[in-house]
Amino acid sequence: MRSSLFINTKPPYSSQATKESLDAALASAAFGVDVGLLFIGDGVFQIKDGQNPAPQSHKRTGPIFQALELYEISNVYVCEEDLVERGLSSGDLMIQASIIPRSKIPTVLADFDHLLTF
Repeated sequence: MRSSLFINTKPPYSSQATKESLDAALASAAFGVDVGLLFIGDGVFQIKDGQNPAPQSHKRTGPIFQALELYEISNVYVCEEDLVERGLSSGDLMIQASIIPRSKIPTVLADFDHLLTF
């Protein structure tokens, strides 16, 4: 089975990157691709609980993240150092994720056939 890792680096609602990454991940999973998500840098804010974008800016992505389980997407990783640098902890996240040290990111990358950065 092929696998794809979607690497999320941008804060939510700063562009269409979050929505595009989610759309691509869900579509891939629907076609039987083993999907993983990695949140690094300001991308960790994408899964911070309690987000509420300004009216008429971008559609809320929280409900979509919470539907990942329906698509059997369970390989979700967050860089530990990036969480700490932004004053966040695992308790601040809206979904279950494996908190990994930055030094383990190359190992995660090596586990996937395709890497896509958003």
